[in-house]
Amino acid sequence: MLLFVTSAKAQNASVSISPAGPMVCEGTVLTANTSGMTGPFTYLWSNGATTPSIVIVSSGSYRVKVTGNTLYNGVRQVSSALTYYTVIKEPIQTISVQGNTNLCPGDSVKLVGKFRRPYYNYSWNTGQNTPAIYANQSGTYVLTTSTNAGGCNYSASTSVDINVFDNGYQPAVNALSALTVCKPGFVDLSADPGFSSYEWHWYDGTPSGGSSTNQSVSILMDGSNNGATLDTSTVYLTVQLNGSCSFTSAGTVIRSIRQTEIRTQNSGVYNYNSTDSIKCNPVLPFLSTPQFEFEFEETSNPGTTWTHISNDQWCRFANVSPAILPNKFYNVRVRPVINGIGYCYGTTCQIGVATLRPNHSTLSYAERIDGTVIDAQIYPNPSSSEFNLTLNSDLENTPAVVTITDLSGRMIDTFNFDGSRNTVQFGKSLMNGIYLVTVQQGDFKNVTRILKTN
Repeated sequence: MLLFVTSAKAQNASVSISPAGPMVCEGTVLTANTSGMTGPFTYLWSNGATTPSIVIVSSGSYRVKVTGNTLYNGVRQVSSALTYYTVIKEPIQTISVQGNTNLCPGDSVKLVGKFRRPYYNYSWNTGQNTPAIYANQSGTYVLTTSTNAGGCNYSASTSVDINVFDNGYQPAVNALSALTVCKPGFVDLSADPGFSSYEWHWYDGTPSGGSSTNQSVSILMDGSNNGATLDTSTVYLTVQLNGSCSFTSAGTVIRSIRQTEIRTQNSGVYNYNSTDSIKCNPVLPFLSTPQFEFEFEETSNPGTTWTHISNDQWCRFANVSPAILPNKFYNVRVRPVINGIGYCYGTTCQIGVATLRPNHSTLSYAERIDGTVIDAQIYPNPSSSEFNLTLNSDLENTPAVVTITDLSGRMIDTFNFDGSRNTVQFGKSLMNGIYLVTVQQGDFKNVTRILKTN
């Protein structure tokens, strides 16, 4: 009897990778699939990963080695075939500008789409479909890159602005400070920021033709270029592109305002009447309808000031509030006010209001019912040593009180003067400076300014 023995065919062990590729989208998961093996399994991918699956983001060759527990044929380890995967990446679109975005008339600039690959389509808003184009007109250029290779539907867009200047273009000039300043003062200007990579040439309008090659310029308005006060200047900016074409701005007018001063003949007077006025010098004729702001400070109360606005060059004491008071001394200065903006104060001068008559008395001769006469004279004035005070008075039996104060109102010295004496010396120990000497005898007062010198 013939005996046949039949045995089961041994199962082959294998491992494969899915998806099989060869073209996949960025971020695709590759998974190892085993057959004919029993686990548990360990994995080793060609990129060093030890997991059943990996995520790929770059093109390259991939394989996986799987080690199992047992195998029918006694095989415990198998490897997949080495497979090349082409990864279709999602475009992160940029435009490379090979040149400048500001162009001279007739010039062009090359625009190149980055990440060029054979699987991508290029579409410009100009209708062109090449990765690179040339732009020679002003506008916004948009590039859209798309693909559906390997079932990957990607699309991304970006844009760039191109400016082709016409022959009549005038670059903008930006004021970084006020265009009208006190003299001396600086006016700060800046070029259009679109010209940050080009050359700038500033002409400041002065006879010497001063210029700057910086994007910003600071121009001193002091009149030194023509030997006098330069009150108005016209600034021009020329921008040169790529060392070729150039454009010049419209003129920007800048101005400086001189300090306005109290007129010399109105300053240093100490016997004003409360109904008197003082006058200042005019401001420049190019300024329209200026006002004048007079500032007052009473010398015995330094730091406390008040102002009076006048529509002309005159400051009338009767209109000042708080009121100008007799027997007081004031520091006064003035500045122009133009369109509500106050500019430069001039030099401080000092005045005094004594309500005195021409003979320096508080009463006129007609008002002296007793017919007395008083007159005080101080000489020499100025003096480098001492002063002589001569008193001519009918009040011989009435002592005179002499008070010396500085310009702040602080009393320096005081003494009595016998009315029967004609002359007395004083002031030898005074420091250099200006002082006010008040001589008062009975109801009468005399105020004299003296100057002590070396």
